[in-house]
Amino acid sequence: MLLRQASPSDPITNVALEGLEFSAPILRDIQFYTRTGNADRVKTAREGETPATIFRSINEANTSTGPTPNYDTITKKIVSFDAKVDVILEDRNEDLEAELALQTRLKAREAGWILQEAVFEGDAAVDTESFDGFRNIVDASWVLTPETNGILVPVGSSDDVMAAQQKAIEHLLRSFARVRGGASHVYMNEYLKIRWLTVAKHLGYYRQSKDELGNMIEQIGDVIVRGAGYTKAGVPLLPFDETVGANSNCGSIFCVRWSERVDLTALTSVGLKARYAGQSGNLITNNVNLDMALVLQDPVALVQVKGWRIEES
Repeated sequence: MLLRQASPSDPITNVALEGLEFSAPILRDIQFYTRTGNADRVKTAREGETPATIFRSINEANTSTGPTPNYDTITKKIVSFDAKVDVILEDRNEDLEAELALQTRLKAREAGWILQEAVFEGDAAVDTESFDGFRNIVDASWVLTPETNGILVPVGSSDDVMAAQQKAIEHLLRSFARVRGGASHVYMNEYLKIRWLTVAKHLGYYRQSKDELGNMIEQIGDVIVRGAGYTKAGVPLLPFDETVGANSNCGSIFCVRWSERVDLTALTSVGLKARYAGQSGNLITNNVNLDMALVLQDPVALVQVKGWRIEES
């Protein structure tokens, strides 16, 4: 389920969700599941064996080895902030509740910048209060570098440029296909997204639709293409700061299959919940909390592909 479906529907929570989704739009994609407590024991490695054949003769008994499940403990991390206003506003004949709602929305936007980055770059080894993001939960077997010196995604209409574009988009489509069951979303640097959509329109791979809220959905083939978003300072996430072969200006894309409690998902208790926390001294407070963690149930549901470049030369 989406975060809005997992969360209460009271007015304060709705205001906080609106602010959080403004600067953390990936929350509109993530599929959550709910579980009480501070953690979940996630069962992986269900297969007991890899069969050599699935065929048999009549009356031949099947032989199999039972699975030896592996359990990972996924601990929820707490996203939390307060919005406060001074009660003196009421004495000045201002709308205290409206101001508190506005401050809640603004504080949620501030939190969203940090949360969006954490989904990609979060590192619990560096910040024990944060959850691990894509870069730190992806299975090492599924960090791919398809070309020794990276892949240039050029623009133009010459024969050489179009040949390079075709080669690049074939690599992209292969990357989508490496996700088990096929990727549902791909996330990339915002500038790379702009380049890819330009090339996809030129080559005929671009598709467009709208979701139930009227938001535009852009696709390459059947996969939804998303930018990774920005820091509050306006710097695109997933920067071109990786070295692949001879090039030090490469970036990664992440191909994802979101599902509820399978593939790549997120654990939460009750979604986002905002509470009116009352008055302390001269301040009244709304308190907002979300506990969550990303859960990679299937290692092949998240594929990182390195080496993408967009410079012209």
